Amino acid sequence: MLTIQSLTYLQGGVALLENCNLQIFANQRIGLVGRNGCGKSTLFRLIRGVIKPDGGEVCLQSGKTIAFVEQEIINSDLPAIEFALDGDVELRRLENTLAQAHHDTAWFEAQQRYEAIGGYTARSRAAQLLNGLGFENSALEQAVNHFSGGWRMRLNLARALMHRADLLLLDEPTNHLDLEAILWLEQYLLRYPGSLMVVSHDREFLNTCVNRIASIHNRSIETYSGNYDDFERARAEHLTQQNQAWQLQQKQIAHMEDFVRRFRAKATKAKQAQSRIKALERLVRLAPVHLQDGHFDLEIEAPERSPDVLLRIKNISFGYNSLPLFQQVHLTLQAGSRIALMGPNGTGKSTFIKLLTGEIIPTFGSLERAENIRIGYFAQHQLENLDGKKTPLQHLQEIAPLRTELDLRKFLGRFGLGGDGENRPVNSFSGGEKSRLALAILAWQKPHLLLLDEPTNHLDLDMRDALTLALESYTGAVVLVSHDRSLVRAVADELWLVADGKIQPLDGDLEDYKNWLENRRAPDGVKIKPTSQKTPSQTAIKPNRKALLSKQSKLETALAIAQQELSEANRQLGDPLTYTKCTREEIDRLNAIHSTLEKKIAELEEGWLALELALDE
Repeated sequence: MLTIQSLTYLQGGVALLENCNLQIFANQRIGLVGRNGCGKSTLFRLIRGVIKPDGGEVCLQSGKTIAFVEQEIINSDLPAIEFALDGDVELRRLENTLAQAHHDTAWFEAQQRYEAIGGYTARSRAAQLLNGLGFENSALEQAVNHFSGGWRMRLNLARALMHRADLLLLDEPTNHLDLEAILWLEQYLLRYPGSLMVVSHDREFLNTCVNRIASIHNRSIETYSGNYDDFERARAEHLTQQNQAWQLQQKQIAHMEDFVRRFRAKATKAKQAQSRIKALERLVRLAPVHLQDGHFDLEIEAPERSPDVLLRIKNISFGYNSLPLFQQVHLTLQAGSRIALMGPNGTGKSTFIKLLTGEIIPTFGSLERAENIRIGYFAQHQLENLDGKKTPLQHLQEIAPLRTELDLRKFLGRFGLGGDGENRPVNSFSGGEKSRLALAILAWQKPHLLLLDEPTNHLDLDMRDALTLALESYTGAVVLVSHDRSLVRAVADELWLVADGKIQPLDGDLEDYKNWLENRRAPDGVKIKPTSQKTPSQTAIKPNRKALLSKQSKLETALAIAQQELSEANRQLGDPLTYTKCTREEIDRLNAIHSTLEKKIAELEEGWLALELALDE
């Protein structure tokens, strides 16, 4: 359906994409991945014909159509539902024909086609689509200009989904969606009748929606079958094989060069030496493989000492313009707590985070903070508070004037801001680079408590993985708002439900929250899954069995991974070739890994047994 052949595109005279090849067939679902700035959005613009390649071609099969989401925030006086319906270009064309008073042959053909494409149910389908994306029925007739920028981007998405195209291009479709809308979109795309190509940094979204990965790396496109997890496994194996081939070639080159160096001057060996010189000249040399390409070594440290209770929330209420958002909230936040705030859009999750920071104060009740605690707060609006004229290095020097420039540069390098990045002014940064700088400033302070409001927005998958690992190792307390389910699963031990004017613990995991959302969305009297027919208030007072089972399941997964890694370490240490091929340092490192894994497995087993005893009780 779509063929990309020998595609090259230059940006500022430098190749962004070079000799790229890709074929997209009917009903394929492709995830386009790669580091920020590698050319994903540019490739979409090339496919759409907005820009022209500097070499090669992009060929769309005759008669095939493409739908895409406009990235601009549009202005329109049209009602939301009419704006969405405009996405179906053929539907609107047929409606114009049918509006004519003269009923000729073209009119009757248009009527048949209108019926065939479901024209009589189009308005109902548009309403369902907008409902799925979070629009209330009362909002469907409101003008587009009435909505904020984030909601207008949802309207752009709805408009694209209404277009019955052969190929749907989606560039970060989940950026402006809450978890409820993301779950709905996943199910919608699974039923989408055409082909799909999506750019996303949401691992679980890609795992659900795609069956092939196209990875932009080193200016070229490599394809892998399967979802994102399959791609990561295949890429790791491929890189390992490449590295082994490079190491073998380096040994061959060293041997040949040594022969030439030793025998070039000897008459009896000169001919063989010249033969090896020519062989070296003909040799196609492999490039060294960076197994950790794209890796960031993030570390967020907590203070060595922390009070047992960080925050006490006593009977607080809050609202805007006399309209209550939540009331009579009683909670205690202890050291080491790891909490994710869950709830539909607009229920007050970000507002609650601001209350914890002290940025706003409750309309009623009190919030007590432990003395001298440091709170690290990350929110998207804070990116605007960065001084655009200053460099990342200057930002850190302001808060750490006594530290050496070398120390600060090393620290910024962990967040992908080393080299040229640390000397560029912030106003030249992308959204992802600004987010990394804000996280670096936060990490430098060694906070007792991290308050994170959508920290993964603008971050690519490599950086998201690095942040997840850093938060897993962080020993302080975390309160997190995120629609990135991988991050929530990895970081949070507890879920707090923010809904219906209340904030209270949710007994269960993300699957229970998903069931709760489905029941909430269902018509009155209809329950999607009887096993989850419980209200938030019922949830709060039930025994915490599901939370214990969830923790135990996480421990079992971690234990299985650790045991597999230990088995591999045992295999390598038991292989005689290891001691002939590896250096002394590499063998010492293997022994250290083996020892660490044994300790980790012992700790995990103890934790599992403790949970088993708690469940028995």
